[in-house]
Amino acid sequence: MSGPFQLHQYPVFEEGVFQSNPALFDRFAHFVSPGIRERFRVAWETLPRHEGTVTWPMVIGPGLSAGTHPGADNVFIEVMLGSNSFVYDSDCVYVNPSQRVFAISDPPGISDASRRLFTRLDRRLQEGTAADLEGILNGLHCETSNEDGATLTLLALPENGPAVAFVAGDTYLYHGNLSHRELTVIQGIPEFFGTPHTYLAPIPIQPTAGDFFIIASDGILSIRGNDREKTLAEVLRERVDGDLEGFTLRAIQDSNRCLEESIYDRSVTRFGGSDNVSALLVYPEGLPQAGPRESFILGGYVTRRPA
Repeated sequence: MSGPFQLHQYPVFEEGVFQSNPALFDRFAHFVSPGIRERFRVAWETLPRHEGTVTWPMVIGPGLSAGTHPGADNVFIEVMLGSNSFVYDSDCVYVNPSQRVFAISDPPGISDASRRLFTRLDRRLQEGTAADLEGILNGLHCETSNEDGATLTLLALPENGPAVAFVAGDTYLYHGNLSHRELTVIQGIPEFFGTPHTYLAPIPIQPTAGDFFIIASDGILSIRGNDREKTLAEVLRERVDGDLEGFTLRAIQDSNRCLEESIYDRSVTRFGGSDNVSALLVYPEGLPQAGPRESFILGGYVTRRPA
């Protein structure tokens, strides 16, 4: 793919991760039934075939990095239990550089509802402009059934005039600045996109020099690992650390690393990422003045996993 914005694929399971972390199997070694233990042992032995074959996508370009991950522990449990023959990432990320519109949506359960939402949004924006986002979004909102409800956090950064945000549900939006080591959360309505009798009001934001924005689905909470004392804002701020370009990759990888935690009287090794994890960082001053016409829709899928 040519142009300033490039699509990259990263493995969910790095090569050798299971051999290096045999304690991951301990969660399944305590079952009394020999038949169940044997089934888990066979599943464990087949896991290396998934190293490098299940991937997650990321878009990187000037002023922007965005990605979505199905969740390492989420995929690991599905494979070990053998309960489903698919991998899913219900989270969906939308990147529209030419109209400077960026969003993440997260529906409950296993669904492609957010991808369908962003496909409809992209069609409307390709036919018109982002000048009437309030009308476009509320029109889509009225057309969305309650069953297809999802979170929606969207940020528009016009070249002239204030930024504007729309926030519905519990997907996070943070406003930060490189000169001030703090992140401020931007609150919207608690109801999901698609909830009847609600309205998405625009939230105006006046960007200043050095501003950046982070959007993340609730799966990003895994980034805290065992350190539950810190707030999410504190942990995300540490990951920014002046390096905006590498933030999203670090944040998503750190959300899915192996960690050790105590459950009752025993220690358990597991992956982070028990939920889909999405993150997007945009730095308005770094965005090109004339972005490419193509848009990117990442995630929002249910697919067969490799046999």
